[in-house]
Amino acid sequence: MIINKDVMRDHNERSVLQTIVNHGPISRTEISNLLGLNKVSVSDIVGTLSDRKLVLSQGETTTNPGSGRRAALIAFNATYGYTINFSISGETLEMLVTQLDGRALEYSESPIGKLAVKEIVAKMEDMIAQLPNFKTENGLQAISIAIFGVVYENEIVTSPFVDFADFNLVDYFERRYHVPIVMENEANLSAVFEQDFSKQELQSIVSISIHEGIGAGILLNKQLYRGNYGRAGEIGQIMIQGTGRKRQRLAKLPSFDREWSEAAVLRKAALIKDVDHYTLSDLVTAVNQHDPDIAELVEELCYHLAIVTSDLIVAYDPQMIFFNSPLVEQLPEILKNIQMKLSFMPLVPPLVMSKDVKYATLLGGASLAIHKVLSMPGTRLIFHH
Repeated sequence: MIINKDVMRDHNERSVLQTIVNHGPISRTEISNLLGLNKVSVSDIVGTLSDRKLVLSQGETTTNPGSGRRAALIAFNATYGYTINFSISGETLEMLVTQLDGRALEYSESPIGKLAVKEIVAKMEDMIAQLPNFKTENGLQAISIAIFGVVYENEIVTSPFVDFADFNLVDYFERRYHVPIVMENEANLSAVFEQDFSKQELQSIVSISIHEGIGAGILLNKQLYRGNYGRAGEIGQIMIQGTGRKRQRLAKLPSFDREWSEAAVLRKAALIKDVDHYTLSDLVTAVNQHDPDIAELVEELCYHLAIVTSDLIVAYDPQMIFFNSPLVEQLPEILKNIQMKLSFMPLVPPLVMSKDVKYATLLGGASLAIHKVLSMPGTRLIFHH
C-alpha cells in the first residue's frame, strides 16, 4: 500500500496539534514518545505550527532528569482567534464568545419573544457589533448557531418555536462575516459539550435536553448520531398513549413536547393553581413547601421521563445519560426519582446532571466551530471548562 507523503504529513500535523491541545504545555520529546514519531519530524511540525501561530513556546520544564538543558514546553495558542456562538430558542437569544481552547470571553442574552427571523438576525448583528476588541492574533474565526429544532446539513428542517421561513442563516452570516458557519440542533450540541469539555472519554452517551421542548443529543462511537435527515433524538415528537380503553387515532395523540416539556409543565401548574403565569421559581418553591398538587404533577413528570429514559437506554445502550434541564437542576430529586423508577431494569447507566446547564449548548457549538477552524473534524480535542 502506497501512502502519499502529503497525506501522511497532514495526518502527523493534526496528531501533533491534537497532542498539544490535549496535553500541553508539553515538550517535543513527550510528543514524540506519545505519538511514536521521531524527534526530528516532531520538531519540524512544531516549527510549522509555530510559524502559523497555532502553538507557542511556554518556558521550560521545571525538572531536569539528566545533565543537559531543560526541555522547552510547547502550548496551544488559544488566542489565535475566537468563535462566536449563538443559541436561538423561542424566548431568548444567547451569545457566548470563546477562545480556541473553549474558555469564555463574553456572554450576553436578549429576549426575542415573537420576533420575525429578520429581527432576530438584526439582534445577532447588534450583539456582535457591541463586542470589545479581543486580544487575539486573527480575530473572529467561526460562528456557531444552535437551533431548537431539526437541522440537517446546516439547514433548518423544522423549528417549532421560531418561523425561519426561507431565510438561510448560514449563507447570510457567511457573506456578512466571511468565516465558516456551523449550525446544529441544540440537544446535539449539549451532547458534544459533555464529551469535549471532559477529560473522561466516553464512547456513547445521550444528553436529554428539557427546555421549551425536549430532545436528545446522541453520541455513538464518539460521533454525533443525527439519523437520516437530522431527526434522531427528537423525542419530543414521541406520541403519548391515552389511558382509556378506546383507541385514539395516532394523529390525535399528544406529543411529549406538548405534555411534558418544561414549558408544558409550567402551563399545567398554572392551570392547577388557576393563575395566568407560573414560573420555574414558583414550581421549585411549591415543591419545597410540599404543595400536594404540584408534588403530584412532578411525580407524573418523573413517571413519563422514566419511560422516555428507558426507551433511550434500550435503543442506544449508552454509557451515561446526561440531563440538561434547568427544571431538573433546581429539583435534583427528579433525577433520583427517575433512577428509582428504573431500578427494575438491568444495567441502567448512570443518570447525571449536565456539567453546565446554562452554557452546555453554547459550548458545544464552540467545540464544533473550533474543530472547523483547525480543520480537525471528528478529532478528539479536550477543551477547558
